[in-house]
Amino acid sequence: MKTPLLTFTGALMLFCHTNTLEAQVLTLDSCHRMAVANNPLSKQKILFEEAFRLQSKSIGSNYLPQTGLYAQASWQSEVPRFPVSLPGIDIPAVSNDNYKIYLDVNQLIWDGGSVRRQKELEASSMQIDLAGVDAENYRLKENINLLYFSILQFQANEKLLILAMDELYTRLTVLRAGISNGTMLPSNADVLDAEIAGIEQALTDLRYNKAAGLYKLGELTGLDTGPETRLIVPVYENLPLSLSDTKARPEYLMLGLQQEKISRQISMTGLRAMPRLAAFTTLGYGRPGLNMLSNDFTSYAMLGARLSWKFWDWNQLRNDQSVLSVQQQIIDTRKEAFEMSQRIALNSLKQEILRIENLIAADHRIVELREKVAMTAAARLDQGIITSSEYLTEQNALTKAQLNLELHKIQLQQSRLNYISTMGYLK
Repeated sequence: MKTPLLTFTGALMLFCHTNTLEAQVLTLDSCHRMAVANNPLSKQKILFEEAFRLQSKSIGSNYLPQTGLYAQASWQSEVPRFPVSLPGIDIPAVSNDNYKIYLDVNQLIWDGGSVRRQKELEASSMQIDLAGVDAENYRLKENINLLYFSILQFQANEKLLILAMDELYTRLTVLRAGISNGTMLPSNADVLDAEIAGIEQALTDLRYNKAAGLYKLGELTGLDTGPETRLIVPVYENLPLSLSDTKARPEYLMLGLQQEKISRQISMTGLRAMPRLAAFTTLGYGRPGLNMLSNDFTSYAMLGARLSWKFWDWNQLRNDQSVLSVQQQIIDTRKEAFEMSQRIALNSLKQEILRIENLIAADHRIVELREKVAMTAAARLDQGIITSSEYLTEQNALTKAQLNLELHKIQLQQSRLNYISTMGYLK
């Protein structure tokens, strides 16, 4: 009953090795790029830019002549009349009903820069919207980081479990030869068989979790990921050293853009107190025309300039500017709180990096010693000096030490990446 298990596992390992030769290899940077390109929110950038172009064009049309066609019919109870009559002069009575149709053309001459400031305000709104998309994509990259490194841990566990199983098969082959010769007890082989079955069970569970992670990664990146997909462990050596530079995060940049927009809004409110100058033309036809005493339908024209100036608004302008100033102060407090949380997070990550570096230094020493002990135990097992259980104790200790080393290496790179990401330097 032992040989079929060995044959099945050998075939499984051969299948895995064959797939590895044809495996799709992914890097974290490529996953970042593909995830951003595949993110539906990324399409909003083009839409925001198009909306700004259209809105800017609409605002610019205020400098073009504004035309309007109007018609009116009315009746009035009183009309102008001469109080006296002059001999030999027939003064006709003015009709009570009036009719007119006219075209108004208005041309803005000077508005104190209001149109230009409106365009700048729209540009600020667009920049905030674009920064919002960048912030969403940055958070997406951070989610990719978590998913990517979880798969790396599954990948490292799988590799070490397969190596441990290879070692057990080697020992099992020697044991079965000893059992056939009568120098070993069959129970020793049973112990190794049970351990191998346990590793195969762990591998099955691990591969399901790894497949789930790869599927999610494929959905986020748009890549066709499968069980054969292999991820490369990224290496980060040079880290930003300054804890004071915490302003590269897209969220912080967006707060700055919001302050710029409020500054432009304050400038816009100030323009409400500026006078405006416009030219106008009126072309009309009706009864009466410009001569109010005529009963004839006639055409008429009028040219002129119009000056408007709202010089008193009961302090409404000042109050609006005060409200905007308070909003700027609110954003200032948000920026201060953000910078403080960034400094705390970066200091914690720095300590985490130092902790893992020390663990790795110890791991190397532990693995070196465990390898010597495991090699000695394997030799003593082959000689029949110790039992399989005693051998497994040392072999499992070695496997655990190797696993700790590999996981700590991955965790070190993840912590360094988290440091870079928190600083806002994630590409």
